[in-house]
Amino acid sequence: MLAAALGAGDVACVEMAVPADPAAAKAAVDRLRGIAQEQGVAFLLRDDAALAARSGCDGVVVGPGGYAAARKAVGNQAIVGVLAGTSRHEAMEAGEAGADFIGFDADAEIVSWWTEMMEVPCVAAVPEADFRRVTAEGWTDPEAAEAAIRSVG
Repeated sequence: MLAAALGAGDVACVEMAVPADPAAAKAAVDRLRGIAQEQGVAFLLRDDAALAARSGCDGVVVGPGGYAAARKAVGNQAIVGVLAGTSRHEAMEAGEAGADFIGFDADAEIVSWWTEMMEVPCVAAVPEADFRRVTAEGWTDPEAAEAAIRSVG
């Protein structure tokens, strides 16, 4: 399912929310990470840098203020993205700290401003972003995931 979705377009990375159950989380990460990495796609975890580091993920995505701890946990070679929502201030702080990318909510105005003013790439669900964020609800429906990836061109 995931392999088909990843083959549906030009995908740079997969970001996975971590299930609450530790055993289920580890099993899901191991299975999905392998599929993504076999396709040449980076596999990032949301908010769990320790699990990302232990399980061979390519990095982690954290909220504002989480960059330093995440970088320490995953090391300098891994990807650390920071979700800034719509806050220019939090985005600039994360970029200055060394974030590899900044994630924004679907707000074309802030994304346009960021791409014109800053060098750190941004991710958002708007065409103005450096990288498009696709949310295929749950990734449990492979057809919906493939359609979502195809829709960003």
